[in-house]
Amino acid sequence: MQLNIGKVTAPPAPDSLLKVYGYYRVILSSALLTMYLTGVATRILGAEMPQLFLGTVSIYTVLCLLSLISLKIYRATPGIQMLFFMLLTDMVAITLMMHASGGLESGLGFLMLATVAAGSILVAGQLALLLAATASICVMLETLSTGMILGQSKESIFPAGILGILLFATALLFQVLTQRIRLAQTIAAEKAIESEQLQQLNESIVKRMRTGIVVVDRQDNITLINSAAIQLLGGQQPGKPLGAGQPLSLIMPLYQQLDRWKTYRWLRTPTFKTPSSSIEIQANFTSLHQGEDKQTLIFLEDTRSLSQHAQQLKLASLGRLTGSIAHEIRNPLGAISHASQLLAEQATDSSQSKLLDIVQRHCLRVNQIVENVLQLSRQKIPAFQKIWLRQWLKKFRNDYMDTQKTPCIIEIETINKDIQIFFDPGHLSQILTNLVDNGLRFSEQATGERWVRLVVCRDTASELPFLDVFDRGPGVPFEDQNSIFEPFFTTSHEGSGLGLYLAKELCGVNYASLNYFGEEPENRHFRIGFSHPDRVLPRPQS
Repeated sequence: MQLNIGKVTAPPAPDSLLKVYGYYRVILSSALLTMYLTGVATRILGAEMPQLFLGTVSIYTVLCLLSLISLKIYRATPGIQMLFFMLLTDMVAITLMMHASGGLESGLGFLMLATVAAGSILVAGQLALLLAATASICVMLETLSTGMILGQSKESIFPAGILGILLFATALLFQVLTQRIRLAQTIAAEKAIESEQLQQLNESIVKRMRTGIVVVDRQDNITLINSAAIQLLGGQQPGKPLGAGQPLSLIMPLYQQLDRWKTYRWLRTPTFKTPSSSIEIQANFTSLHQGEDKQTLIFLEDTRSLSQHAQQLKLASLGRLTGSIAHEIRNPLGAISHASQLLAEQATDSSQSKLLDIVQRHCLRVNQIVENVLQLSRQKIPAFQKIWLRQWLKKFRNDYMDTQKTPCIIEIETINKDIQIFFDPGHLSQILTNLVDNGLRFSEQATGERWVRLVVCRDTASELPFLDVFDRGPGVPFEDQNSIFEPFFTTSHEGSGLGLYLAKELCGVNYASLNYFGEEPENRHFRIGFSHPDRVLPRPQS
């Protein structure tokens, strides 16, 4: 991805360098004034014209102080005209003080080198050479005037020429160095902008990734966590906010996984669930060595996507198996069923009728098992649709009750306003039919009344919709709760043991989950946890 980086130009006078030069001017002028007033260098400073030297250095000191104060008060960078005026003031002041002190012999002319060097840094291009030329002219004019007024020898013209050459050489040298420094600053500024944009891009990618990302430091404190990780871990909980600076021990299952990984890094970490979420999570860990601060990067994956791939492989194998044996099972099964029906027409003994009835019921049971297995192996890609759940449940209730021979009660409760889900309507009807059949049957056995309640709600932490199915039955025994979704597990003599297994598989195909909550005797129910309708990408049609 190519980043758009705007053109970066270095300012004509960097504030830091300009302030340094401003302090230099104040220190220089103050030092010259102090040395003159204290008589430290009376033979050099103002030796020829004391009044001119005192007036010049006094005015120069005041101007330097005023310019430094203006730089402090007005933080904006002064323009080229202001900079050129300051440098020209320095040249004129140095020239007058040099003239008042006896010319080049005083040594004050070499202060021009600092002024020209500063000018080459603060202004660019031909202006730097103009400053050098101006300084050279000032030196030559002072030398000529000193020779004419004071009657000095013309031999001082040669040192003035040498100083002029040094001034030009200084201007050229510092101009080249300044150009390189400005080029380096420009490149550094571009790299800084590019780095900032890349950092913003990385943060945006991490924030929008479907994979959960958590980074913890050496003390197992969270330094980074994205929204996908917060959602997978159950969302923000009251009193336990998930964010940078929080200890990972707030999420005890993940903290235990990290501690296990630190000890046994070669072992694959098992999946886990958090108390506030029903999603099975696979965590992967990797070390990030950044100097002394060793951080750990944690990837959190929703195992439902992995389960989809495994299920496709399983269904393909199951389809090949069932396709080859269904014919072999149904033929003898049909013959047994037909023979038992013929015997039932001729039987007169009640004991024979009872035995034949057993044969018929088990034939139907085996046939139902074959039908369920075939149905499972022939599952097609879900026809996803956005469904308003409450409206759809009302239609499902009407259709379901029309097929029942005995009266039943199906209550629908919506805690929030109507909720939209992303699901295959045919699969949802098949799943609910199985759950409602079981609920009505167990309610009737316990209370004599066929009753279920469907509750539609949305999780406040993860904002994911779910549907709870309640009944008045005794509930699933605790020892059987981990086995009810296994194939061919049943507690009924008439069931095939594939109903709940098939329902859970259909939920998985639709990026949903099916779980049983049986911890509280008065609140036992099945829950279908739906995915977010706007965050699921349906499989491509093949």
